[in-house]
Amino acid sequence: MDAFVWNESFCTHIDSVDAQHRQLVELVNRVGEMLVDTAGVAEEKIQAIFGQLAEYARFHFSDEERVMSEAGLDPHFIALHASHHRSFAEQLGAMWQARVGMKNPAEALHGFLATWLTFHILGEDQSMARQIGRLRAGSTAAEAYAQESAVADAPTSALLEAMQNLYGVLALQNRDLAEANRSLEEKVAVRTRELLQSEKMASIGQLAAGVAHEINNPIGFINSNFGTLAHYVEQLLRLAEEGRSTSAGQRLADDVGLDFLRTDVHDLLRESQQGLERVRKIVANLKDFSHVDETQWQEADLLAGLESTLNVVWHELKDKVEIVRELQPLPCVRCIPAQINQVFMNLLLNAAQAIAGRGTITLRSGQDGARVWIEIADNGAGMDETTRQRLFEPFFTTKPVGKGMGLGLSVTWEIISKHAGTIEVASQPGRGSAFRVWLPVTGPAAQEVAR
Repeated sequence: MDAFVWNESFCTHIDSVDAQHRQLVELVNRVGEMLVDTAGVAEEKIQAIFGQLAEYARFHFSDEERVMSEAGLDPHFIALHASHHRSFAEQLGAMWQARVGMKNPAEALHGFLATWLTFHILGEDQSMARQIGRLRAGSTAAEAYAQESAVADAPTSALLEAMQNLYGVLALQNRDLAEANRSLEEKVAVRTRELLQSEKMASIGQLAAGVAHEINNPIGFINSNFGTLAHYVEQLLRLAEEGRSTSAGQRLADDVGLDFLRTDVHDLLRESQQGLERVRKIVANLKDFSHVDETQWQEADLLAGLESTLNVVWHELKDKVEIVRELQPLPCVRCIPAQINQVFMNLLLNAAQAIAGRGTITLRSGQDGARVWIEIADNGAGMDETTRQRLFEPFFTTKPVGKGMGLGLSVTWEIISKHAGTIEVASQPGRGSAFRVWLPVTGPAAQEVAR
């Protein structure tokens, strides 16, 4: 059975408005049918109703405001009427966002719509229709609006005012519920990203430790054998030199180019030794960067961590940037080293990606009282103020689709906030950007660490 039956009380005798009001009454009754559904209401049905209500509001409110404007109603009445339209749309959106946390969203929606039908369609829209009638009879817009106060009888006015007040209370409750739901969702999202980041860094650390261990063993063999190889080569060269004392030996030495071989073999051995040293250094930096066993708060050398991180990402930078160091010594800082290295990595890679051709990344550091700072600056594309304001929003990115998810700087912000630090960003389009990370030397307070 329908809770609302269309009758003359709803009619404004404006064809387009009445047709749309009929549609709303039908939607309200459909929501009412959901209340008696003992099997429960499927989410798909709720979503469909919200979608139809949103489309109704978009079309009907625009059309109704057009009718009032073309009729020439008093501007004050039109403004008040339009503000109630906007309020309905806002509350509908708030209920949509909060529906997951509601025990019975259909019941809440039905009460909201019933209140709206009563005070708006039976009240304001009837007033609109009467004023249009007076204008057609020769009254001015101001006169037609002023006469409304004398039309309704006292009981009806009191009822409509009470319904309007009830609608206002429901609107506030919906807004508060939506805000609480949004806040909770944000907290869950932040915590989820933190957990994913922690798991990712732990996996990277374990992988780095495993790779370092596997590489260190053969490097040890090669280094050990390399010294012996160099000694053997020296002995062979001495033997070959002795063989030149005979004419046959001299001819053989000339044929194989012994003088060139002597020089070149030493160069090859030296370059190979340098390559091995480079591999050893990369492995050491990878271990330092990952800090697989350092997930607790501790005193750490930030500049050493910066250098380790720089070496780990050097393959991404070497072909396009020159590194300029303007670093001042810093005291050790209480932090979680692996997380701070993650911050350095994100900022270094962002700086490199901001440079189109070849450019410069400048590393700076300093101390101001109980805080230290490290700055990573580039001479790349820079950014406008609108982009700068959104930098740390999750999933915000200026990169092409498929080139990044927009989480790097969001994670960076969360890590620095966790360390009771701040990030300052200075940038101008075409002149590059500078990210300065500030951290307290003693780390965050105990209560902040516990959060």
